[in-house]
Amino acid sequence: MKAVKDHYFKKAKQERYLARSVYKLKEIDSRYSLVKKGMKVLDIGCAPGSWSQYLLERVGPGTVFGIDIVDTPKISNDRFTYIKKDINSIDGDDLKSTVGTVDLVVSDACPNTSGNKFMDAQKSIEIVRKVFGISDTVLRHGGSVVAKVLTGEDVGEFVREQKQEFDSVRLAKPKSSRKESRETFIVALFRRTSR
Repeated sequence: MKAVKDHYFKKAKQERYLARSVYKLKEIDSRYSLVKKGMKVLDIGCAPGSWSQYLLERVGPGTVFGIDIVDTPKISNDRFTYIKKDINSIDGDDLKSTVGTVDLVVSDACPNTSGNKFMDAQKSIEIVRKVFGISDTVLRHGGSVVAKVLTGEDVGEFVREQKQEFDSVRLAKPKSSRKESRETFIVALFRRTSR
């Protein structure tokens, strides 16, 4: 996808973030007060790393684990651990033995889009299902999940399913998302159960 050098792109450069997408997480965090000092956070689809950068700023003495299939993000911080893995090959129990139990799971992961809206939405909801499946194993009771999804016919049904597991599940479209983008974010707050 061609980089659009808009206001948020320039702002990210000025503030030394690795991508403009950081402002989406900032807006969601500001609205829902997700990130707290001392938290342990799992960032799925973390490359190029701007979400992990922001999380490291916000968790203070806490830790951030990032997962992606690309080369290590350009983050040098003792509180950041990178796991190079395809989300589709992750076993939740194996991951839990590495990261333990986390307070928050975030994901800006997105499939390579084809231009076919139906197919792209299907691939996106598959990724989101995987993110929530991983969360099912590693997320503590009372923890929350934020995951990007491309709008499609299955999103409403998925949100209804998650309302059985979380106190509140909402869709959020940050102002920093491009107007033409079909992305939205599922914000699932306060998990009722833990395994």
